[in-house]
Amino acid sequence: MSNKVILSIFFMLIVVSADAKRVYKSWDDALKNKSSVKVIRITGNGMEEIPDILDKFPNLEELNLNNNKIKSLPPSLFKCRKLKVLLLVRNKLTVIPNEIGNLTNLEKLSFSYNDISLIPNSVGKLTKLKDLGLAGNSLTGLPSSFKELIKLEKLRLARNRLDTLPEVVTTLKNVRLLDLANNYMVKLSDNIGNMEGLRFLYLNQNRLYEIPESLCDCEVLQELDVVRSGALRLPHCLADLYILERVYLDARTVPFYQSMRVARRQSIVVVRDEDMTYRTSQTN
Repeated sequence: MSNKVILSIFFMLIVVSADAKRVYKSWDDALKNKSSVKVIRITGNGMEEIPDILDKFPNLEELNLNNNKIKSLPPSLFKCRKLKVLLLVRNKLTVIPNEIGNLTNLEKLSFSYNDISLIPNSVGKLTKLKDLGLAGNSLTGLPSSFKELIKLEKLRLARNRLDTLPEVVTTLKNVRLLDLANNYMVKLSDNIGNMEGLRFLYLNQNRLYEIPESLCDCEVLQELDVVRSGALRLPHCLADLYILERVYLDARTVPFYQSMRVARRQSIVVVRDEDMTYRTSQTN
């Protein structure tokens, strides 16, 4: 094979690779290259309506429309069967259509900071989901179909209207991050200990009257936040969790007695009343 042929192939591969990584930031640009579009990101431009053209992009894998004013989702969205990432954070959505269940290749989905009060049962069909954002809505519960989300690793439910941890969440053994901050929870399910993969648990700003001892069955728990959670005493068995590194609490909460075996690993941080941001994950 001649050097010219090799160089031609090399440059063709570069062009193909560059095109595959291209991020389209306007509908007009995307429509010029329909079949090659994989990523569309149109954020923070005041968009009120998504044009019903999404089925024109047969290879679309990521759609990011965060920080707009979108009120509804077009039918063509649910024909994007290759979609892996759908981000609709900080819009004005009030309803998630049942057709969301058609997007069975989704791995990351966020409806955080809208005004959604109900999650359709069809969400249970999204069995490839690993990261689900539902923070900042008006949820009071979750459908039983949530138990089908067996690959879920991150679940964000902060700033909703939950008064208890939905029992179905405790069946999700692969969830490693569970954010329940800023709700109205008075009770945490005794079955939380079934969440054997749980590493990061955020319960701050709730109305809990206790933390169940079953939490100690989450043997890989690494970070726990109970600041202003309402809980006045932590179960002593938390001292035996070797992986537990950071516990955030306030001056009203009685901590557990640290075991000499793990005292050097565990850091108990007492957060002052005026401190609203005190852990790195709060800024993510």
